[in-house]
Amino acid sequence: MTKHLAFLALATAALAACEQNRAVTNPTASLETPLEAQRADGALDGQRAVYTLTNQVAGNAVAVFDRAADGTLTAAGTIATGGTGAGGGLGSQGAVALSDDGRRLFAVNAGSNDVSVFSVGPAGLSLASRTASGGALPISLTVHGNALYVLNAGGAGNISGFTVGTTGELTPIPGSIQPLSGTNVGPAQVSVSPDGRRLVVTE
Repeated sequence: MTKHLAFLALATAALAACEQNRAVTNPTASLETPLEAQRADGALDGQRAVYTLTNQVAGNAVAVFDRAADGTLTAAGTIATGGTGAGGGLGSQGAVALSDDGRRLFAVNAGSNDVSVFSVGPAGLSLASRTASGGALPISLTVHGNALYVLNAGGAGNISGFTVGTTGELTPIPGSIQPLSGTNVGPAQVSVSPDGRRLVVTE
Protein backbone atom coordinates (compact mmCIF):
# COMPACT_ATOMS: atom_id res chain seq x y z
CA MET A 1 0.00 0.00 0.00
CA THR A 2 2.84 2.39 0.93
CA LYS A 3 4.64 1.71 -2.38
CA HIS A 4 1.39 2.36 -4.30
CA LEU A 5 0.85 5.70 -2.55
CA ALA A 6 4.46 6.72 -3.22
CA PHE A 7 4.09 5.92 -6.91
CA LEU A 8 0.80 7.84 -7.07
CA ALA A 9 2.44 10.86 -5.43
CA LEU A 10 5.32 10.79 -7.91
CA ALA A 11 2.94 10.48 -10.86
CA THR A 12 0.87 13.40 -9.57
CA ALA A 13 4.00 15.53 -9.15
CA ALA A 14 5.13 14.70 -12.68
CA LEU A 15 1.75 15.68 -14.11
CA ALA A 16 1.76 18.92 -12.16
CA ALA A 17 5.21 19.77 -13.47
CA CYS A 18 4.04 19.20 -17.03
CA GLU A 19 0.96 21.38 -16.52
CA GLN A 20 3.10 24.29 -15.28
CA ASN A 21 5.51 24.15 -18.23
CA ARG A 22 4.23 26.64 -20.82
CA ALA A 23 6.59 25.11 -23.38
CA VAL A 24 4.52 21.91 -23.44
CA THR A 25 2.15 22.58 -26.31
CA ASN A 26 0.62 20.98 -29.37
CA PRO A 27 2.83 20.84 -31.44
CA THR A 28 4.62 19.38 -28.44
CA ALA A 29 7.58 21.00 -26.77
CA SER A 30 9.56 20.26 -23.63
CA LEU A 31 12.50 21.91 -21.91
CA GLU A 32 15.70 20.30 -20.73
CA THR A 33 18.91 21.87 -19.42
CA PRO A 34 22.30 21.15 -21.02
CA LEU A 35 25.36 23.28 -20.15
CA GLU A 36 24.97 26.97 -20.94
CA ALA A 37 21.71 27.03 -22.86
CA GLN A 38 18.36 25.46 -22.41
CA ARG A 39 17.13 23.50 -25.40
CA ALA A 40 13.60 23.38 -26.71
CA ASP A 41 12.29 20.14 -28.14
CA GLY A 42 9.57 20.86 -30.67
CA ALA A 43 7.46 19.12 -33.24
CA LEU A 44 5.86 20.60 -36.34
CA ASP A 45 4.05 18.75 -39.12
CA GLY A 46 5.24 15.41 -37.75
CA GLN A 47 8.89 16.45 -37.54
CA ARG A 48 10.77 16.64 -34.24
CA ALA A 49 13.83 18.71 -33.50
CA VAL A 50 15.95 19.81 -30.57
CA TYR A 51 17.44 23.33 -30.45
CA THR A 52 20.26 24.81 -28.38
CA LEU A 53 22.56 27.85 -28.61
CA THR A 54 26.23 27.88 -29.53
CA ASN A 55 26.73 31.21 -27.65
CA GLN A 56 29.84 31.96 -29.72
CA VAL A 57 31.41 35.41 -29.57
CA ALA A 58 32.27 35.29 -33.28
CA GLY A 59 28.61 34.75 -34.17
CA ASN A 60 25.80 33.15 -32.22
CA ALA A 61 23.76 30.35 -33.78
CA VAL A 62 21.03 27.85 -33.03
CA ALA A 63 22.28 24.28 -33.27
CA VAL A 64 19.61 21.98 -34.66
CA PHE A 65 19.30 18.25 -33.99
CA ASP A 66 16.78 15.88 -35.55
CA ARG A 67 15.16 13.72 -32.88
CA ALA A 68 14.10 10.16 -33.65
CA ALA A 69 11.16 8.45 -31.98
CA ASP A 70 13.56 6.66 -29.60
CA GLY A 71 15.13 9.97 -28.54
CA THR A 72 18.29 9.61 -30.63
CA LEU A 73 19.67 12.97 -31.77
CA THR A 74 21.34 13.61 -35.11
CA ALA A 75 23.12 16.90 -35.80
CA ALA A 76 21.30 18.82 -38.56
CA GLY A 77 23.41 21.98 -38.78
CA THR A 78 23.30 25.47 -37.33
CA ILE A 79 21.30 28.61 -38.14
CA ALA A 80 22.88 32.02 -37.44
CA THR A 81 20.94 34.26 -35.09
CA GLY A 82 22.42 37.41 -36.62
CA GLY A 83 23.77 38.39 -33.19
CA THR A 84 26.71 37.44 -31.03
CA GLY A 85 27.07 35.27 -27.96
CA ALA A 86 29.00 35.86 -24.76
CA GLY A 87 31.21 32.77 -24.98
CA GLY A 88 31.41 30.14 -22.23
CA GLY A 89 28.43 29.36 -20.04
CA LEU A 90 25.45 31.65 -19.57
CA GLY A 91 24.62 30.21 -16.15
CA SER A 92 20.95 30.29 -17.05
CA GLN A 93 17.93 28.38 -18.25
CA GLY A 94 15.56 29.42 -21.01
CA ALA A 95 18.11 30.82 -23.46
CA VAL A 96 15.87 29.43 -26.22
CA ALA A 97 12.09 28.95 -26.09
CA LEU A 98 9.25 27.91 -28.37
CA SER A 99 6.01 29.81 -28.75
CA ASP A 100 2.84 28.18 -27.46
CA ASP A 101 1.92 27.00 -30.96
CA GLY A 102 5.44 25.79 -31.75
CA ARG A 103 5.77 28.05 -34.79
CA ARG A 104 8.24 30.58 -33.34
CA LEU A 105 11.62 30.00 -31.72
CA PHE A 106 13.15 32.74 -29.59
CA ALA A 107 16.86 32.95 -28.77
CA VAL A 108 18.98 35.35 -26.70
CA ASN A 109 22.13 36.97 -28.03
CA ALA A 110 24.04 37.73 -24.84
CA GLY A 111 26.96 39.39 -26.63
CA SER A 112 24.99 41.82 -28.81
CA ASN A 113 22.19 42.43 -26.25
CA ASP A 114 19.29 41.41 -28.45
CA VAL A 115 16.79 38.63 -29.15
CA SER A 116 16.35 36.70 -32.39
CA VAL A 117 13.01 35.31 -33.51
CA PHE A 118 12.80 32.41 -35.94
CA SER A 119 9.87 31.00 -37.86
CA VAL A 120 9.62 27.21 -37.45
CA GLY A 121 8.38 25.33 -40.50
CA PRO A 122 8.65 21.98 -42.26
CA ALA A 123 11.83 23.18 -44.01
CA GLY A 124 13.43 24.23 -40.69
CA LEU A 125 14.19 27.60 -39.12
CA SER A 126 14.22 31.00 -40.82
CA LEU A 127 15.22 34.25 -39.10
CA ALA A 128 12.19 36.54 -38.78
CA SER A 129 13.48 39.42 -36.65
CA ARG A 130 16.14 40.66 -34.26
CA THR A 131 15.37 43.21 -31.54
CA ALA A 132 17.27 44.91 -28.69
CA SER A 133 16.56 43.11 -25.42
CA GLY A 134 15.83 46.20 -23.33
CA GLY A 135 18.96 45.74 -21.24
CA ALA A 136 22.40 44.17 -21.21
CA LEU A 137 23.40 40.50 -21.35
CA PRO A 138 20.05 38.77 -22.03
CA ILE A 139 20.30 35.23 -20.70
CA SER A 140 16.75 33.86 -20.35
CA LEU A 141 13.31 34.37 -21.86
CA THR A 142 9.78 33.10 -21.50
CA VAL A 143 6.72 33.33 -23.72
CA HIS A 144 2.96 33.31 -23.08
CA GLY A 145 0.59 33.78 -26.00
CA ASN A 146 1.86 36.80 -27.92
CA ALA A 147 3.91 38.17 -25.00
CA LEU A 148 7.65 37.58 -24.59
CA TYR A 149 9.66 38.49 -21.49
CA VAL A 150 13.44 38.73 -21.36
CA LEU A 151 15.76 38.55 -18.35
CA ASN A 152 18.81 40.81 -18.74
CA ALA A 153 21.66 39.96 -16.34
CA GLY A 154 24.10 42.75 -17.22
CA GLY A 155 24.56 45.85 -15.08
CA ALA A 156 21.95 46.03 -12.33
CA GLY A 157 19.79 43.57 -14.32
CA ASN A 158 16.15 43.87 -15.37
CA ILE A 159 13.25 42.21 -17.14
CA SER A 160 11.62 43.60 -20.27
CA GLY A 161 8.48 42.67 -22.15
CA PHE A 162 7.50 42.56 -25.81
CA THR A 163 4.48 41.70 -27.90
CA VAL A 164 5.11 39.25 -30.74
CA GLY A 165 3.65 40.30 -34.08
CA THR A 166 2.14 38.04 -36.72
CA THR A 167 5.36 38.06 -38.74
CA GLY A 168 7.63 37.56 -35.71
CA GLU A 169 8.50 41.20 -35.01
CA LEU A 170 8.92 42.26 -31.37
CA THR A 171 7.40 45.48 -30.03
CA PRO A 172 8.39 46.73 -26.54
CA ILE A 173 5.51 46.78 -24.03
CA PRO A 174 5.33 50.30 -22.50
CA GLY A 175 6.39 50.30 -18.84
CA SER A 176 7.45 46.66 -18.89
CA ILE A 177 11.13 47.22 -18.04
CA GLN A 178 11.40 46.41 -14.34
CA PRO A 179 14.43 46.16 -12.02
CA LEU A 180 15.37 43.02 -10.13
CA SER A 181 15.34 42.83 -6.32
CA GLY A 182 18.82 44.34 -6.12
CA THR A 183 22.20 44.63 -7.82
CA ASN A 184 24.55 41.65 -8.16
CA VAL A 185 21.76 39.18 -7.35
CA GLY A 186 22.90 36.60 -9.91
CA PRO A 187 19.72 36.19 -11.99
CA ALA A 188 19.38 32.87 -13.82
CA GLN A 189 15.88 32.37 -15.22
CA VAL A 190 12.59 34.12 -15.92
CA SER A 191 9.34 32.19 -16.24
CA VAL A 192 5.70 33.15 -16.69
CA SER A 193 2.89 31.48 -14.77
CA PRO A 194 0.44 29.29 -16.72
CA ASP A 195 -2.26 31.97 -16.57
CA GLY A 196 0.15 34.67 -17.75
CA ARG A 197 -0.48 36.85 -14.67
CA ARG A 198 2.85 36.39 -12.84
CA LEU A 199 6.55 36.51 -13.75
CA VAL A 200 9.04 34.63 -11.58
CA VAL A 201 12.79 35.34 -11.65
CA THR A 202 15.37 33.17 -9.90
CA GLU A 203 18.25 35.07 -8.31
